[in-house]
Amino acid sequence: MKKLILVALAFSGLASFAAPISPIVGYNTTTHNQYELNTFWKEIESINYKMKGDDCFKRAMIWSYKLNKKYGVKSKKVFMHYTDKFNHELDDQGRTGLGAFFGRIVSSNDGWDFHVAPAVNINGQDMILDPHLTKGPKTVENWVDFLTERGERLLKKRHYDLLNDLRKYSKKSRGSTDRAKYRRKAQEIRDTLKRLGLTTDRNQKVDIKCKKITHIMEFDRSQQDAWCFYQETSMYYFGPLELRYLNYGNINWDKRLPVTDLSFHNEDNYADGRNYVVRDWDYEKVAGSLDEYKSRSRPETIRGI
Repeated sequence: MKKLILVALAFSGLASFAAPISPIVGYNTTTHNQYELNTFWKEIESINYKMKGDDCFKRAMIWSYKLNKKYGVKSKKVFMHYTDKFNHELDDQGRTGLGAFFGRIVSSNDGWDFHVAPAVNINGQDMILDPHLTKGPKTVENWVDFLTERGERLLKKRHYDLLNDLRKYSKKSRGSTDRAKYRRKAQEIRDTLKRLGLTTDRNQKVDIKCKKITHIMEFDRSQQDAWCFYQETSMYYFGPLELRYLNYGNINWDKRLPVTDLSFHNEDNYADGRNYVVRDWDYEKVAGSLDEYKSRSRPETIRGI
């Protein structure tokens, strides 16, 4: 029996290194009530009025830090990650190169790589505080749905445009001398519709769903297979860079970007990532987040937050 137990322990030890460590493991949030939620919202809403609104990760850092230092709140952060598929097919409407660049200018469409906001535990339910985008606290599920509405509008626009082009090329394939060319173009559009999960029904309802993940590695591996993912972390994590250090250690890769080379997805790197667990405030990053304030409202030090 002892030998069997030792073998089981050995295998469990190996299994612990089979994947990166979670950015939420061993971290416990504090629990609060509805009255406190209203207080927290008013607090960070008043800070938001003083901010420029450029970098969500700096806002989330300031808000989380303020709630912790003033009220003793141990919050989570929830990251929404947008894949390359989302950015290309929706934000850029399938355009590439200069077409994508000028397309964003004309459409005034700002693509997002990620978004993040703090979440506080209210009577056992996590509530997102994101006054830059919403008019009140939201459950995580409602916040994620709110963030996907933009993608659904873009997907519907793409749907209409594809169907209009399909009708145009189908018509030309019947009346043009170069029928093969337009049949080819029409088939390319049908293939694109299929790839995007769309049909030739103009009234088709589109619904973008984002899967919850534990590790940013899961997002990195699925850049062409999904639209988006969301992930919970402790309040101390600043952005995707720190989450990738946690997953892969100090690999030779620009960790601001998805690690799509699967050769880096190995147990040695996962084990090295355990050296990068963030367990407390990085005061340098908190101080660096002060530039999110409008110049006339910016505190001189983090004591003024």
